Amino acid sequence: MIAFFKILGVVIGLLAIAFVGMAITILVKKNGKFPESEIGKNKEMAKKGIHCVKHEEMKEYRKMRKKQGLSVPDNGGCCGGCHD
Repeated sequence: MIAFFKILGVVIGLLAIAFVGMAITILVKKNGKFPESEIGKNKEMAKKGIHCVKHEEMKEYRKMRKKQGLSVPDNGGCCGGCHD
């Protein structure tokens, strides 16, 4: 049982070090925030041609509907979560 508490203490200590490291990173960085992780809003991913999956699916859906001669719903072509 004592070994369990030793391991638990080590794990909690490592997690504390990780959180302190992230906090220091935020304080030291120029903008003081983490980079945008959502694909639809990340400018670097957009530069590489990577877009929101829902957005890509909507574009393919519209292409398929047009090929079949069916009406295409007009909702702006986007899921609303991305800026593209």
